[in-house]
Amino acid sequence: MTLRPDVLLAILGMAAVTYACRAGGYAVLRAVRPPPFVEAMLRHLPGALFMAYVTPPLVAGSVPAWAGAAVVVGVQLATRNLGIAICAGVAAVWGVQAALG
Repeated sequence: MTLRPDVLLAILGMAAVTYACRAGGYAVLRAVRPPPFVEAMLRHLPGALFMAYVTPPLVAGSVPAWAGAAVVVGVQLATRNLGIAICAGVAAVWGVQAALG
């Protein structure tokens, strides 16, 4: 399987834009102190982004998605480590999908 040049260019372009957005945001926030509302919004943004990724599969109602979500919540409550919780949830989704065929 070969990677098409247009696909590679699109991936590299998206990576460059992502980096520019992140670096630009850090540069702006170093130069200007945001108002308290913006600071509060930025503190809560990772959770909102995570929910934006998780909600569509849960709304679809698949058993593996709900099992993974339950595992993530349980592991997060037990360990207070979101990285470990997400990895456990992904493993649970994979395991349920494999068990269901």
